[in-house]
Amino acid sequence: MSLTQAILTFGIPIVVFLAAGYGGYKFLSLVVPSKPNPLKVSRFEAGNIPTGLGRLWFPLQYYGYLLVYTTLEPIIILLLPVAYSDYYSSMTAFRNLLLIVVVFIVLLYPILYYSIRQINVLNYWEMRR
Repeated sequence: MSLTQAILTFGIPIVVFLAAGYGGYKFLSLVVPSKPNPLKVSRFEAGNIPTGLGRLWFPLQYYGYLLVYTTLEPIIILLLPVAYSDYYSSMTAFRNLLLIVVVFIVLLYPILYYSIRQINVLNYWEMRR
């Protein structure tokens, strides 16, 4: 597949999709008026207007675990086809496969690092009283 075919196959649909989404957002922001008032921007719980302070603080102790799961799952999904591929028969296939795996891990490593740091923050594990 040549570069022109790759651009036509992947690039143009992505650009059209992003342009349509941004265009739709701009169109709706022009058509629908935005008039915020205190009642509209206040927080509702079960449809009732809140009064006073909340009774319970929502802990974010599992946020880091969620990030670890969403980071490691794509890596495992990527490594599954790697296990069944024929990369040992061709050096080019092995090089391409290794390049894909390394780029994928390099892109997801900062998210994994951040999520592990979030898990180790002990302030999230304490409930406010």
